[in-house]
Amino acid sequence: MPALLGEWRNGAGSLAERLAHAIEYAIGRNELLEGWLLPSERNLATVLDISRSTTVRGMELLAERGVVRRVQGAGTYVAGLPKGPTRTAMPPGLRAKYRLGTATDPGIAYATPPSPADLPAAALTLTAADLLDVHQNGAGSGYAIAGLDIARTAIAETLSRCGLPATPEALLVTTGATQSLSLVFEMLLTPGDVVIVDSPSYPTTLDLLRRTGVRIVPVRTGDAMVGTDAVVRMARKTQAKMVVVMATCNVATGRSMTDAQQAALAQLAQSGVLVVDDRTLADYHPAPTALGALTDHRNVITVGSFNKIYWGGLRIGWVRPHRSLVEALVRVKSRADAGSSVPSQILLTKLLPHHDAIVAHRRAEVERRTLLSSAFIRDELPDWRIEGAGIGPSQWIRLPVRDTAEFVGFAYERGTTVGYGGMYRSDGRPSAHLRVTLTSDDHHIMTALQNLRDAWSAFPAGRGRRRR
Repeated sequence: MPALLGEWRNGAGSLAERLAHAIEYAIGRNELLEGWLLPSERNLATVLDISRSTTVRGMELLAERGVVRRVQGAGTYVAGLPKGPTRTAMPPGLRAKYRLGTATDPGIAYATPPSPADLPAAALTLTAADLLDVHQNGAGSGYAIAGLDIARTAIAETLSRCGLPATPEALLVTTGATQSLSLVFEMLLTPGDVVIVDSPSYPTTLDLLRRTGVRIVPVRTGDAMVGTDAVVRMARKTQAKMVVVMATCNVATGRSMTDAQQAALAQLAQSGVLVVDDRTLADYHPAPTALGALTDHRNVITVGSFNKIYWGGLRIGWVRPHRSLVEALVRVKSRADAGSSVPSQILLTKLLPHHDAIVAHRRAEVERRTLLSSAFIRDELPDWRIEGAGIGPSQWIRLPVRDTAEFVGFAYERGTTVGYGGMYRSDGRPSAHLRVTLTSDDHHIMTALQNLRDAWSAFPAGRGRRRR
C-alpha cells in the first residue's frame, strides 16, 4: 500500500485529506480496483506511520465521496470513482498549445529537437551521386515501404552494437516513434482491448491508444514507486492484450527498469501478452540491457527514433518486430505512405558511423543543464522537489499542491509555458507534477526557470498552494 500511495504526504489540506486524495488517485489509475478490500484502518495507520484517527478520517472522506464502501464487521471496499471528476481548467490558449504542439518561448514545455549544427558537417551532405547510387541499387522508384536496404542495414548494425540485436530483414524504417507505435497499434489492437501503460507516459502514445478505442490502464513504473510486478499483476488481472512501456529512460522521470524488471516483462510476453518497448529516449541513458535483447519472442516489439538524439528534421524512426510480423506490418505501413524519405535515409547512413560521438555530446549537454536546473530549484524553489532520476532531457518536479493545472495556467498568463504533469496521465486525474525539458539552450532554460520562480512567488496561497 505505501508503494501505491507514493509521496502522499505532500500536497494541500490536512493529512487525512491528502491520504484520501492519494487513495482516490490510486483508484483512478486502476491500481486499486472496484470491489477490492482495503487494509484495516489500524493496519494502514501502522504501515504509513500515522495515527489511527487520521486513517479513520481519510476513510470517512472517501466514503462521503462514494469512493469506498464501509461494511460493518467486514471492512472497507473500493466502490469506484465518483462520476465526473473535477479538475481546474487551464486557459484555452494553453490547452491549444498542448493540443497543437505550438512552439513556446522560453522553451521548457516541449522538447526542442537538437540542432543539426552540432552534427558532423561531413555527414550532412547529399549529392546527385548518392541518389543515383540508391537508384541503381534497388530503389529506383524511390518507394521502399519497409525502408532502403542500406538504411535498414545501418540501423540494425547500430542497434546491435548498442545492445539490441537486430537484423535488416526484421526492421522497418518509419518517420519516428509516433508512426512506429501507430502502425503497431493499428495492426495488433482492436476496440475494447485492455492496454497497460506505464505512468507517466508520452501524451502522443496515450492519444494513439485512445484513437484505437482500447481501455487504457495506467500503472506507475517510471518513478520507481511501483515495479513491474504491478504491471504483470495488473496485466493478468485485467486480461490485457498489450503492455506499452519505456523500459529505458521514462519520458518524464528519466528512470529505467532494472534487468530483473525487464526479465519479468519478457516472461509476461512469453505467457501471451504483447509487450511494446518504446526506446525513443534510450540513447540518453547508458542502460546495459534492452528488453528486446532478453528474448526473441513474437510478443516483444521495440520501437525507437533518431529524431530526439540527432535532429527533428531527419524524421527517421524504426520498428523492430519479430520477423514473423514484418510482412503484416509492411502491409499496414503501405496504407500510411510509400516509404520514409529517401534523402533522410541516405543522410542517416552517413550519420550512424558517428552515433557514439553524437550520443556522448547530447548526454553531456543535458547532464550539464540538469545540474544547472537542479541547483536553481534547490536554491530558489526549496519547496519544489525533483523526483526524476536526473537522466534524460527533462526533469519531473513535484510541487506542494494537489494539482499543478492552476499554477501552469497562472505561469502561462505571465509568459511562461511549462509541461503540466496531468498531460502524462491517461486517467484524467489531477497531477502535482511539472515536466521541465532541458533541450533548449541554456539562456532559454534559465530564463524560464526564473519566470517560474517569480510566478510561484506571486501564486496566491488560496489557489491550491500549500505554504510551509
